[in-house]
Amino acid sequence: MSSSPPSRPSLREIQKDAARAHIANAASDLFLERGYGGTKTKDVAAAAGVAEGTIFNLFGSKSELLLAALRERVPTERSAEDRRQVDCESFEDPDALIDFVCTLDEIVANRAIGVVEVFLEAAESDPQVAERWRAQEEVRYESQQHVLDLLEARGWLRTDRARDALARDVWLTLAPELHVKVKRAGVPLEDFKAWKATALRALLVDPD
Repeated sequence: MSSSPPSRPSLREIQKDAARAHIANAASDLFLERGYGGTKTKDVAAAAGVAEGTIFNLFGSKSELLLAALRERVPTERSAEDRRQVDCESFEDPDALIDFVCTLDEIVANRAIGVVEVFLEAAESDPQVAERWRAQEEVRYESQQHVLDLLEARGWLRTDRARDALARDVWLTLAPELHVKVKRAGVPLEDFKAWKATALRALLVDPD
């Protein structure tokens, strides 16, 4: 028995998603320029060419708008594409896979680090923003499980430590906060990438 084809989004859903993306991108530019506290929803509305009420209808709150702005820089769909690209690559050894993962991490960080800095600063004083950051970190944690899946499928994942511990190690090593610290400290990106690769190999790859 054949399964039904997946339903396509309606025109209204497509238009709504496009409006959300347009407003989130306008908000992203203002957040980067003025910070979270200095960005008013009425200014985002003016920049996007919509009514201020439209922002609350689509996002519900300013903190949710900030989360949407971050996800426009690192959208879920793009993350899925990145994961499929990893699947399609042929890696001769775990070092090549780890190096590729670190390269993708640098690409994502370059897209998002400015908004991440705004997010982290706002989260220190705004509980709603802090809650949105926790939600994003849960998404990142789940997304990065794919690294373990790939290593495990090829027999490269170490088995002497619990899966949860390995997942936590990936989550910590590829944390956006580290990119912010590296940027502020002026550490060369190549040095940081090499450190991440070394750390992930030691933490994840079966020593045998």
